Amino acid sequence: MTDSPKDELEKLQKQRTELESKLATVKKDRNILEQETKVFREKAAIRELERKMSEEQDMVAKLAFEKRELEDKMKAPNKKQLEDTLKTSNKLTISEAIQKTKAEVEDKKEKPETDEQTRVIWKRDEQTPENAKPQEDESKKSEEKQEKKKKLKFF
Repeated sequence: MTDSPKDELEKLQKQRTELESKLATVKKDRNILEQETKVFREKAAIRELERKMSEEQDMVAKLAFEKRELEDKMKAPNKKQLEDTLKTSNKLTISEAIQKTKAEVEDKKEKPETDEQTRVIWKRDEQTPENAKPQEDESKKSEEKQEKKKKLKFF
């Protein structure tokens, strides 16, 4: 059986209406997805810029740290040399130590030892507690500098 042209026309119109409705829905979905895609593209671009900025800030921090280290080296290049000379000047050679010990023993033999006197056998270039304090201060300062450098390395 064949449908009458009137029935066939109604079916076709109904199909056309459904397709137009589906097309409108698809266009609406496409527009929504295009807008969401634009938002995600912007977010991705922002993240990329943030990553690049972070890398640049890290490089700037590293260069600033390196610059400070080099400036410190330029300001006090002889500091290490001075420390080395202080260390070597405080050390006695074996022959010097023996001579000083012998001289002290002979002095002690000539003078009887009293309770108030303390017996010194080994002495470093007349180092007294007052002379030792500046070295302790220097060692504390160098330790503080090393701690600061360690802290800066973590940042």
